Amino acid sequence: MARRTLAAAIILTAGALALTGCIPLPPAVPAAPTAPVEPGDPVQPTESTEPGATAEPGTGGQVAGEEFTVDDGLGDVWTFSVVAVEADPPMEFAEPEPGTAFIGIVIDGEHLEGSLDFTGCFDILVVGSDGEQYDWADTIGTATAEDDIFYADTQSFTGARAAVQLPEGVTPAQLIFRSTYGHPDVPDTVIDVQ
Repeated sequence: MARRTLAAAIILTAGALALTGCIPLPPAVPAAPTAPVEPGDPVQPTESTEPGATAEPGTGGQVAGEEFTVDDGLGDVWTFSVVAVEADPPMEFAEPEPGTAFIGIVIDGEHLEGSLDFTGCFDILVVGSDGEQYDWADTIGTATAEDDIFYADTQSFTGARAAVQLPEGVTPAQLIFRSTYGHPDVPDTVIDVQ
């Protein structure tokens, strides 16, 4: 009888931890892209630290390199910039599914206040040239990029990659960084990719 009680307590505790976000669960890979979402008012950039930063020629696109500071209103403040968008980023493991390709969003970040890591504070979304929205969370359960942002330092990092899987022929048009806990009160950070 004691074993059943102990097993029930363990199952209930694990379920409670998973539901509160203490244990991250990998998302399932979607069968189709999510519907486009109209981003909120974009956060205005602060002083640029690397103006005109671009990806290597022939890769995913250019980004402006502005620095953004986002306060989620719950105690975490991050400053970050996207320094490049790469087509076919270097991967630790995984190949793109047939008919798809990976892009890599290269990010520098500094944690100014709080305790949550970058991926705990932000949802990273890509609006494709097809108008559809693709979520980084749909890729993390099946693939890991070199210098993957999921494993980035919790206080400061440079060159961390968020790999996102897009259909072949679709290029990134916009990047959206959405405050996980502050949305919808905290505006999305929207970055155009040229």
